[in-house]
Amino acid sequence: MKEKMYEEYSVLSAQIRALTSQRDNLKDEILIELIDSPEQTVDLPVGKFTVSRLKTWTYTPKVTELEEAFKAQKATEQSTGEAKYEEKPSLRFSEVKF
Repeated sequence: MKEKMYEEYSVLSAQIRALTSQRDNLKDEILIELIDSPEQTVDLPVGKFTVSRLKTWTYTPKVTELEEAFKAQKATEQSTGEAKYEEKPSLRFSEVKF
C-alpha cells in the first residue's frame, strides 16, 4: 500500500476545503460590491466578474402535490424492485477529527 498517496489525498482535501471557504467569502464580498455598482460587472486582466440573476421558482399546490406523488412512486418502485439501479465504485474519505 502506498501510504504517502493516501496522506497526500487527505492533505489536498483539507486544503481544498480551506480554499473553498476563502473563495466563498470573497465571492460574497464581490457580489455585494458589484450589486451596489451601476454596471454590476468588472472586467479585469484576470477575468470578468458579473452579477447574474438566478431564478427560484415557486409552484402551485397542484404541482407540489404532483411532485410528492412522483417521489412516492419512485420510492415504491425502488422498494419493489421495479426500478433498476447501477452501482459505480466511488471513494469515500472520512477524515480523522482532531
